[in-house]
Amino acid sequence: MWGGGSLGEVNFSEWGTGLLLCAVFIVSLIESLAVVGLLVPGVGLLLALTLAAAAGDIPLWLWVSCGTAGAFLGDGISFLLGQRAGPAVHGWRFFQRHPHWLTRGEVFFQRWGIWSIMTGRFIGPIRPVVPLVAGAMRMSPRQFWIANTISSPAWGVAYLATMYWLGEAFRDAFDLPVVAALLATATCVALLISVLINRRHG
Repeated sequence: MWGGGSLGEVNFSEWGTGLLLCAVFIVSLIESLAVVGLLVPGVGLLLALTLAAAAGDIPLWLWVSCGTAGAFLGDGISFLLGQRAGPAVHGWRFFQRHPHWLTRGEVFFQRWGIWSIMTGRFIGPIRPVVPLVAGAMRMSPRQFWIANTISSPAWGVAYLATMYWLGEAFRDAFDLPVVAALLATATCVALLISVLINRRHG
C-alpha cells in the first residue's frame, strides 16, 4: 500500500524520480510560506506532481515524507518571520493591499489557538497566513513546534497519500498518454484558478 520496498531499493540514479521528489518538497514548502503561498496554486501543482509520482511508481512513503518535510519547513519559516516582524506585519506591502488575508488569519488564530496550527493547514485561504500570525502574536514556540510536528505528517497523509492513490487508479485505468494529458489539464486548471482568485482579491 505504501509503495513497498526499502530505502536501498529506491533507485535515485533515475533523474526523473529525483526531480519529482525535489519538486514536491519545494511546492509543499512554497505553498506553506506566508504571502507566497497565497499566490501559488499549490493544491493543483501537488495534484499534478503526485499523479506523475504514482504513474512513475515512486514509493508512497518517500513521496509523503518529502512533501511533509516541505510543509513542516514552510510553516516553520513563516512562524519565524512572524516572530521577527511582530505587529510590523501589518505594514507589509502585500497586507496593506490585501488586509483581509491577515485579518482572517488573526481571527482564526485568536479563536482556536494551538488548534489553528493543526487545522489551518487544511484550509486553503488561510493556510500560509496562520503560522505567520502565530509568530507575530507571540505564540509559545514550544506549542507551535509541537503542533507543526503533529499536523505536517497528518497533512501529508491526508493530501498527498489520497492524491497518490488517485494517481494509481488513473495509471491502472488509462495508458500513459492519457495520464500525461490529465497532468497537463490539472496544471492548467490550477494556474487558471490561481489567476482568477488573485484578480478577484486584487
